[in-house]
Amino acid sequence: MTEKGITRRDFMKKTFQYASAAAVAGGMAGLEGLSPSPAVAGGGNAVWAAAGHSVNPNPREAGREAAAMAKDKVKKPMLAMVFADPPHKDMESILAGVTSIIGSQVPLVGQTTGYAGGYSICPAGCIPKSVAVMLLESPYLKVGIGLGTGCKADPRAAAKKATLDAIKDLNYNPWKDLQKVKPGPALVKHAPYTVMMMDDGYAGVVDYEIYGIQDVMGWAPLVGGCAGDDGSLGKSCLFFRGKVYNDAIVITIFSGPVKMGYGCGIAYKPVPGKSGVVTAGDGFREIYEIDGKPALDVWFDWSGAPRDEILKREGGAMFPYNQWHPIGVQEHIYPEWIWIKDPFRFIKEKNGLGVGGIVPVGTTVHLLDVTTDTVIADNVKSLKYALDYEGIKKVAAMIGFNCVERLTILQTEEGKVTENFKAIMDVVGNPPVIGNAGAWGEQMFAPTGNIGAQNMTLCSLLIGDELIS
Repeated sequence: MTEKGITRRDFMKKTFQYASAAAVAGGMAGLEGLSPSPAVAGGGNAVWAAAGHSVNPNPREAGREAAAMAKDKVKKPMLAMVFADPPHKDMESILAGVTSIIGSQVPLVGQTTGYAGGYSICPAGCIPKSVAVMLLESPYLKVGIGLGTGCKADPRAAAKKATLDAIKDLNYNPWKDLQKVKPGPALVKHAPYTVMMMDDGYAGVVDYEIYGIQDVMGWAPLVGGCAGDDGSLGKSCLFFRGKVYNDAIVITIFSGPVKMGYGCGIAYKPVPGKSGVVTAGDGFREIYEIDGKPALDVWFDWSGAPRDEILKREGGAMFPYNQWHPIGVQEHIYPEWIWIKDPFRFIKEKNGLGVGGIVPVGTTVHLLDVTTDTVIADNVKSLKYALDYEGIKKVAAMIGFNCVERLTILQTEEGKVTENFKAIMDVVGNPPVIGNAGAWGEQMFAPTGNIGAQNMTLCSLLIGDELIS
């Protein structure tokens, strides 16, 4: 149960009732790469990577074809990542197709994507009804993976267990090792590490899952996203060592002297004159009052969204109006950064808002605005920041988690999905890329140094083809 009185599954099922217009726009978006194309390979000095995809409707063949494209370029993979779209119902067969090419001993992680028809990210673009596979190989990177289940019952414990298992698989605890290093040159040279999380979009509270990771790893750069669904599965799935899970979290830890970069783009800007203080709420994910007035009334007044149309809906779904005008919290020391609190449902009996993030009473919230152009511009900005984080000159691979609500925004204008993908690839140099274009939430290492979760973002990990000197 992610919000009181409504599960994320109930909410998303209702939301899909209002997604038809955006789905039609998506059909006009000029998506490229709908037929299989050769794998794109990258790296060659420190990291070797390759990604392939398939739109074959046969699930086993789709997994096999996508993996074969990548395996043609990376002969001895140390990690496989798989993203699969919900129109494929048999995820076990997809993974069987992948493992028929790479073998069952290669560590494998992945997830289902979300939205109408599902969209995976691969070198050909943002592709619906597809399976995408990336393979990595490097003598300089160590990788450990772990699985935790029971996120609905105890998200913190599930994440802690998955992280401990990943450390055990890594056979090394970079956090404890770092604590032993004295300040000075040795600290600078300590091998960096990164945590990538994938979790069930229907289960658990992501904030608590992050706490569980930090119980084990302390402060660690984090990237990740929630698995999605297009409404046809009724669940979102995680992939771990060739098997399919839900109500689960998968942790991958990368450790070694390879340059890494972390990008997260928010795209939303505060609307001048439209902000207030939360004066009543449950202190968690429900806001009842802003400046002493009913929070739902305040949001309608700020956003101009059609009150009568929205309030007729069962279940409280506010799509698509919430994606154009969410509310957010600015960082005090870095006001350019905003933690978005998606008002995805209304609470009729309290005239309140159910939001996609913890908002304590006393928090100042701002109405936010977005355009397709600010989405693209901020994606570019975030990836430039990721390149600069450790001075990456050559990207071996990119892994991305893009919120489903950013995808639907881009799809409202013809050609914007393709324009966005091209802009991203131009910045990072056209490396192999894989990811979820319809994530149900993202986890990130923000430019402020804070680690957290929110919606409506692009969160990405860049793996450089360079060693830290």
